[in-house]
Amino acid sequence: MRIAATALSILVLAVAALPATAQYGDVKRTQAEIALEEARSSLEGNRAARSDALTACASRDYDACFRLGDMYRRGMGGLQDYEKAAEAYRKSCNGKNGEGCAGLAYLTTHGRGVDADPVKARVLYEKSCDYGELSGCAAYGNMLYTGQGGSKNVAKGQRLLQDACDRDYEWACDRLTGLGAYQPDDDTWQRLKDAKSRY
Repeated sequence: MRIAATALSILVLAVAALPATAQYGDVKRTQAEIALEEARSSLEGNRAARSDALTACASRDYDACFRLGDMYRRGMGGLQDYEKAAEAYRKSCNGKNGEGCAGLAYLTTHGRGVDADPVKARVLYEKSCDYGELSGCAAYGNMLYTGQGGSKNVAKGQRLLQDACDRDYEWACDRLTGLGAYQPDDDTWQRLKDAKSRY
């Protein structure tokens, strides 16, 4: 009898310990299951962020219009839609948001959601730069340097690219190097004077 009671108590303890063992035991999930769970969570967060940006943009929050345009362009929180991205960027740009102007210029350069038009893109990048957006200044400088969308102005283009590079905008530094205009040991202003005298 004693043996039966001991066996029964061991069995009861073992059954009671099962949930704890399952909770802390060696329960495995595949990498795919983990990735799917993270993707679902991210999608829900992006959907909520897109909805919030849509509401804020409708109430003339031009930073939110830029974020909304970026979400449409990248397909975050829903389907990718370049036309809606262009619309949101345009609203942001009209509200004097430099990032919005740069976003619309990018789409205009590549013909996504709007007709490709380098002349309009150059005007938009200039406007972006005027509103203080560093990426817009770098892109405008690149267009000036190469003559894309209008006449060439190498000296001004190089100055804008160099200024963006000096402010740690890596794309501008890479672009200067690609154009053969960036030499880290040279004096920037001397290079600009030299470039200006050549053109």
